[in-house]
Amino acid sequence: MGNKIDYSGKVYVYSSGMSEDIITLSKEKLSEYGVNQNDIVVIEVPEDVPQGAIMVTIWPHYLSVAKVKRLREGSIYAPQLFNIDL
Repeated sequence: MGNKIDYSGKVYVYSSGMSEDIITLSKEKLSEYGVNQNDIVVIEVPEDVPQGAIMVTIWPHYLSVAKVKRLREGSIYAPQLFNIDL
């Protein structure tokens, strides 16, 4: 995929309970990968993310970038594309 995230619309960032400092660092890192700050939506729970959207999960030392393939009964199936080290 190179060093750019291919997306349209919004990029959903699942904070998974991380601190505001880690969320800010994650947004800065996503900017380096071509994501416009205005396109980032931080979510507390991985729900209501549209099919086809990019969802990024924040972990303590990396970001997991995935593309939402399917939504079913409140569950999201989003295969991982790649990781970004923080």
